[in-house]
Amino acid sequence: MNSVIDILELDYTPAKKWKNLFYSILVHVSLIIIFTTLSSYQIPQNRVNQNNEHLQTFIELQISSIVDISFADSSNNLNNQINQLLVQFYENRNYKPAWINNIQLSDNFYSYLNLLDSAKYYGFPFDYFGKEQIKKLTQEVSTKKQSTELLKNLIQIEFTTTYSAFKYLIYLNRGIIEQDTTQSFKDYLSTLPEFLNNTIEWFDLKKEFLSNQPDLVHHHNILKSLPYFIDLHYSIKYTTPAFIDDQLLAKGLYYAGIAKKTEFTDDLKTEALFALQDQYNLPHDSILNKETQEVLVSLLKEKYYQACLNLHRLRRLNHSGENYLFVNIPEFKLHVIESSEIKEVFNVIVGKKQTPTPTLTSSIEKVVTNPYWTVPKSISYGMFPKIRKDSTYLKRNGYFVINNYEQIVDESEIDWSQPDPLGNKYWIRQINSSVNALGQVKFMFPNNYSVYLHDTPAKQLFKNENRTYSHGCVRLENPDKLAQYISDKFCSKEDLNIQNLISQKELFEIELSEKLEIHIQYITCSGDENADMVFYNDIYNLDKKELMEVFPEQSEI
Repeated sequence: MNSVIDILELDYTPAKKWKNLFYSILVHVSLIIIFTTLSSYQIPQNRVNQNNEHLQTFIELQISSIVDISFADSSNNLNNQINQLLVQFYENRNYKPAWINNIQLSDNFYSYLNLLDSAKYYGFPFDYFGKEQIKKLTQEVSTKKQSTELLKNLIQIEFTTTYSAFKYLIYLNRGIIEQDTTQSFKDYLSTLPEFLNNTIEWFDLKKEFLSNQPDLVHHHNILKSLPYFIDLHYSIKYTTPAFIDDQLLAKGLYYAGIAKKTEFTDDLKTEALFALQDQYNLPHDSILNKETQEVLVSLLKEKYYQACLNLHRLRRLNHSGENYLFVNIPEFKLHVIESSEIKEVFNVIVGKKQTPTPTLTSSIEKVVTNPYWTVPKSISYGMFPKIRKDSTYLKRNGYFVINNYEQIVDESEIDWSQPDPLGNKYWIRQINSSVNALGQVKFMFPNNYSVYLHDTPAKQLFKNENRTYSHGCVRLENPDKLAQYISDKFCSKEDLNIQNLISQKELFEIELSEKLEIHIQYITCSGDENADMVFYNDIYNLDKKELMEVFPEQSEI
């Protein structure tokens, strides 16, 4: 982070340059006057109020010198938005310093400094928040006696820390961003000056800052496990190879994706080390040597960045409420979250790599038993050759043709020899039955991808570890159980029995009286009940690209 002068400096016209020069002269003259006043006496406790008043005066002059420039810039980049927050913050406080009390740095300042030191544990591998600059300014203050330089340093610390605090709050809540033009983001920004002021005046600073993060179970689980993972990484990195015990090494190799278990015998240890050495063209050695240790440390560093990326993804969600469904695509699981705790977990099947399941956030509006399946156009094209070859294909497989008014059409009236016989007038639909592609239960939620959460007749596929088989929809194991849970919790009708509705073999729609939020997301790591990190396969190969976008200059943590 740059100095406070750089932080608040923006491009402006020649007229504004003269105005800025005038403000600069005014600020420095005021500083001399304040210092002359301060230097005429000692700084005992009976001068506390007077000293703070002098600081307030100087803060007001400094804010006045940048307010026109900052608000004249209409750009929505994060730097300018934070500058505007800074101005609003001090105006609301009547220019009272937030981090200085009687020419001394406050307890809140040191609490915030500790929070900056912990940033890597919250998914921030770099100094995004000017920690080193703030520390340097703090050291300079400790070496100066009362002087104009001391006052300048204190004010610089004041503004730099406030700027840093706003950026930290934003990143904790919204991820590592440089720009966000959505209305929800603007609404969120408008709450920050009051939030920071109340935190400084009344509350535990660290606790309040961290409460600004998303209330998502997967987010909590990563944060809970990340400190232990970082400590393990450091232990392997800074310990002589001969002194790294097998328990630590086993976990390190497991997290790095080399070993299949977090514990191993001598044979498994040798096998894992050989596998790592083969992968990176190193000579075989049945004990951990220096070269192999360096590769392992590098792999663990990559896993750390992966964890940071997933925290960023979760912070980018538009989430509200403590009850929701969370489908994690690489995990092949659906989590039912009730009162911010995992209530149930279901196995799911997701899209193939060629037809990936999209990430989205929506709300379930209805549950349908014995649904029809209207075949998407993209799948219909694959059926045309079979229909042309066998005129009974549709009827034998339970399909019929409908028009845009959902009226059944005689299939013999359609010229199937055409490249696109359906065009925009007709659709193929499958009857509701146990062999229907959607199975016997479908969960409806609006989205731009025409995907559903639904049952499937291909139950045997849930036995497989890698479950990428669909055209994009999410297929659910035991959908009747989820349907019963949702109808009991979120439907005003009483005594709905899902199994009875399914047995009637007629389409039935259950409208929810309260919408249930659903997140379908791509999260490649989490934490388990033992606070151990768990990493999932990057089935769509998205991590590498996104890691380079979010962390373009990766370095040591």
